[in-house]
Amino acid sequence: MRARPDPSSGDGRYVVFDLETLYLSHEVRGGWRNIKDFGLAVGVTIDEHGQQHVWREPDAQDLIDYLAEHPRVVGFNSRRFDLTVLSAYGDVSALRERSFDVLLELQSVTGRRKGMRLQDIAGAMFGEAKSLSDGTEAVHLWRTGRPEDRRRVIDYCAQDVHLTKRILEFGVDNGYVLVPVPNLRRGRTPVPAEVAVDWAQDDAFTRGPRQPPNQPSNL
Repeated sequence: MRARPDPSSGDGRYVVFDLETLYLSHEVRGGWRNIKDFGLAVGVTIDEHGQQHVWREPDAQDLIDYLAEHPRVVGFNSRRFDLTVLSAYGDVSALRERSFDVLLELQSVTGRRKGMRLQDIAGAMFGEAKSLSDGTEAVHLWRTGRPEDRRRVIDYCAQDVHLTKRILEFGVDNGYVLVPVPNLRRGRTPVPAEVAVDWAQDDAFTRGPRQPPNQPSNL
C-alpha cells in the first residue's frame, strides 16, 4: 500500500477532487444507471493549501481513505457521479456524509439544470475553456497508453479540480457566484448572472489563510 499524503499540515479541513473513468456509459451494462461500473482511470485531489496529488486505479482505496480524513469533500456533480464510481472500490458512506457538491448547491438555489456544466460556469466566471472537449475524449486518450496522452488526461482532470476550487473560494469570499442564463433580449445568448451563496457559513472553508498551489505529487 502506498503512503497517503499527510493532511495534518493544513488540519485537513477540505479537499477538492475529480475523477476520469475507464469506460463510457454505452460500454457499461445499464449505462448511466450503473455509474459504479465506469471504473477509475485517474483522480486528482487538491487540498485547501493547494497541495495536489494524482491517483490511479490501484490507489483507489487509498484515495477513499485520504478523502475521508477531511471534514469536507468537495466536487462538481461528485455526489451522483464521482462518489458512485469510487463506491466500486470501497465504502464511500463517510464521503457522502462530508460531501459538498458545488453543482447541487447551485442547483438548489437556482432550480436550473441546463447551462450548469462546470465549463459553463467557469466560462461565465473566469472566461476559461477546458483543455479537452469532454470526458469522452479523456477516456479515448487514456486508452492509448501513451504517456503524453495520459498526461493530457491528468492535466484535464486537474483543471476541473482547480476550476471547482476557484468557484468554491470565490463564492466563500464574495457571497455569490456567476452562472450563465439566457438573455431573452439577445436571442437567448447566455449572459452571467449573480447567484447568492452562503458557503462562508461553513467553518471548513473559512478558517485560516490560503496558500498558493504547490507542484503536484504523482502517487
